[in-house]
Amino acid sequence: MNCKFSQTLLILTGIFLMLTACDNHQDEQQAEVIKEDGKIFIVDKTKKAWDITHAVHNYGFEAESFQYGLGPYAIQPILNPQMLSAGESGYPSSNETFLVIGTNLNGDTRAYPLSVLGRHEVTDEKFGNDYVAVAY
Repeated sequence: MNCKFSQTLLILTGIFLMLTACDNHQDEQQAEVIKEDGKIFIVDKTKKAWDITHAVHNYGFEAESFQYGLGPYAIQPILNPQMLSAGESGYPSSNETFLVIGTNLNGDTRAYPLSVLGRHEVTDEKFGNDYVAVAY
């Protein structure tokens, strides 16, 4: 990976992390608390119960202060993403600007637009013979 690409990727990643830190509470809601048989559970939007007994008893967490997001399996990953090369239909023009997460592995360089990752968060990808999850 060349130095200029690495620096750009680092800057873009930093900007992205700052933006998500400011916005990461928008989907959180106060959790329903259930106490039964000496255990303490919170229930998320999908009705999944999460045992928080250890956190409450051993670390002093307050059960009523827990929040939750969308719940498990709410965001579908991208499976077998289709990459475009310069000159192909749908490939962005050189004057378009948008944020991406870029990676280079086994000599393959890929860029994933944050506008797409924002809806999926994880992309299952294959670089040569290696399978990886590109996530943010």
